[in-house]
Amino acid sequence: NAMNQYSGIYRRCELLYIRHSLEQFDLQPLEGKILIYLEDHQCTQEDICIHFDLDKGRIARSLSELEERGLVCRHINAMNKRQKFVVVTEQGRRILAEIHKIFEQWDELCYTGFTEEEKRLHQDFVRRIAENVMNCRHREGENNDGK
Repeated sequence: NAMNQYSGIYRRCELLYIRHSLEQFDLQPLEGKILIYLEDHQCTQEDICIHFDLDKGRIARSLSELEERGLVCRHINAMNKRQKFVVVTEQGRRILAEIHKIFEQWDELCYTGFTEEEKRLHQDFVRRIAENVMNCRHREGENNDGK
């Protein structure tokens, strides 16, 4: 099916572009995306798993890498001592501007020749497709007891 073919091409190209661009910061693409997400969110590791729809192990490894480099840290929630919030450090915030530029350059490349309306419509369609497949996946998980 054409959507899968073109989606696959897009994802591979995006991954290569972002991975290559983030090498200067010794970051993987997911780590860059996590930093961007954490810029505006104080949240738990579980919240990050849900947002990216990824397993706990993968997120835990990425957060450990970011923490070792001093780009994020964990704070105990004063309201619930068993819960830790992940936050971006000052060092992490310093490189966020550069990370934003990389993702903005990728978007500019992708939307070359598109009007603002076409860009908005495309982003809305992709968001709705993602919601559809995530809803389906979660329903199937419930029907299979999460297996």
